Amino acid sequence: MNVYRSVRLHLGISASLHRLVSALVRFLKKGVVALPTGPTLVHSSSETAASVSQPSWIRGFYRCTDILYQYHPSLKNTRDAVQLQKILSYNAILHPRHPLAAEGPIPGIQAYIGTFHDGQARLLFSSAQVEYLRYWLFSMRLTEGLIPLPYSDCMFVDVTSVSPIVFENPAALSITSKKLGRMNQYLKEKPVLVGRRFMFERVRALWTAKRGVWCALNLSAWELDHTAISDVGWSLTCWEDASESTQRTHLVVKENQAYKKTDLQDDVEIEMVTKTTLKRKINDLFSELGDHAPVFLVSNDSKGDLKYLQSNAFQVPLPDLVHELPSVMPTSGIFLIDLPELFNALTGSGDPNTDNHSLEYICKHLKIPCCGVRNAGTDAESILQAFRCMASGPQLDIQREQRWPDQTEVHVQFKAWDGNPKYADLEGIIPPVKSC
Repeated sequence: MNVYRSVRLHLGISASLHRLVSALVRFLKKGVVALPTGPTLVHSSSETAASVSQPSWIRGFYRCTDILYQYHPSLKNTRDAVQLQKILSYNAILHPRHPLAAEGPIPGIQAYIGTFHDGQARLLFSSAQVEYLRYWLFSMRLTEGLIPLPYSDCMFVDVTSVSPIVFENPAALSITSKKLGRMNQYLKEKPVLVGRRFMFERVRALWTAKRGVWCALNLSAWELDHTAISDVGWSLTCWEDASESTQRTHLVVKENQAYKKTDLQDDVEIEMVTKTTLKRKINDLFSELGDHAPVFLVSNDSKGDLKYLQSNAFQVPLPDLVHELPSVMPTSGIFLIDLPELFNALTGSGDPNTDNHSLEYICKHLKIPCCGVRNAGTDAESILQAFRCMASGPQLDIQREQRWPDQTEVHVQFKAWDGNPKYADLEGIIPPVKSC
């Protein structure tokens, strides 16, 4: 007799019984019915709940490998262990009615990528999934009672961030687990990348909340005298009552055009201003931004732009300036986001001495078209587009693989001439002409 026959029979239960079990599970998740779990595993805390932003019925997470390969050998009841091993087998776990199956249009195994405080990432199952698995086995009469929970030390409750992921089969899960293992080793060697990755995921979470105002600011100055500002541009996005609105402004300083003439687009609205008017308008901008707090200021050179704003040329008061991004959406404050740092996190650059990539370089690799006319206004729009492109994408590692599928390592390696407009196109190809 096929050892998996009983599992297939129970997975092929009638639709009405399946709906009954699903309804019971929904009641359990909502807390309407108390789930018998035996001894308390851990004491949950508000800090843990906030850090992972998970529903109250998820008390923690288990490693996928522990549940798939180590759970059934730990059971003392041999019959229950055999039934658990069968339901977690390769043939059974791919069934659409499997208790670990993903809900939604994408079939497969529902799991999570959990990131810890040291930057290490692991594949996890939630405690709710394990509870469901126990209850499902008992409801289908595959086990004599509710099987014991895994040992409490196997549960992770202090998880920094959690991202859901669906695997088509256990082989895909195994491949991802190996990739995460290589990435964890790389993070040990490049600790700078840990902070960059945390920052990237926080930006994604904050952007998804669709609150506050996100302003891309760009200032252009004369190369020989950085106090001679030629033009200033900003492009912002804000949400009010779940409705998104955008605004674009380009100010050209009349007095400084003799030092650096601003290239202008045809049929694009600009405003010629004096130095005094520019200072007033910049201060008015931040006053208006404060009315839609929190404010997220996106720049291609946040340190340089901050110096400009606090200089005598503008004297912008920034009492609510915060240099570290929050883990949850705040109600006030001004937060700086550096576009090159986001790009370094996405490409896996762990070098602390990495120079800030140019806006053209970043847009080139993100496949964002840059405007042919470069000025503070068009650059501000490109900054916001590049930021939105990364912030609205999927989890960092998934996004990196989608953008550069031919790159298999954590650190994306670009060719010297790839995306660098200053690199000589013919260098190393055509030999120098010999003189007679």
